[in-house]
Amino acid sequence: MVRFCMMLTLVGLVTAIGCERKPADVTPGKVTSEDVRRDAGQAAETAAEFSQQTKEEFQTKLDTRLKELEAEISKLHEKGRDLKDDAKANWDKSMADLETKRDAARAKLTEVGQSSGEAWKDVQQGAQAAWDELDKAFRDASNKF
Repeated sequence: MVRFCMMLTLVGLVTAIGCERKPADVTPGKVTSEDVRRDAGQAAETAAEFSQQTKEEFQTKLDTRLKELEAEISKLHEKGRDLKDDAKANWDKSMADLETKRDAARAKLTEVGQSSGEAWKDVQQGAQAAWDELDKAFRDASNKF
């Protein structure tokens, strides 16, 4: 019985070793300057495509949010029509500030659209800051009135 188990183990080991996959070329080839140029070119193209896609996603997201906010601003305009005296003056000032910030955000969105896929990251920060200011001004105006 012991002999049978040893034979069975030996057959299993030989089979496992014989079935092991070996790499076709264990010695790595020499990397040439052509390999480096090709790979660097592919990496640059991939990075440019990624940057362009990211820019387009950011632009679409900001454009959608801006359209939604413009609809909300229109609703705020309607709310303020019946205000009187001091309340109306404060309202008009808040709405003028809100519209100025909306125009700045719209201008930054246009700037993002006109920037190249690679250079738009510089523009992104300004666009995000303009959006944040507009969003804050809208929240302030809607909370006041």
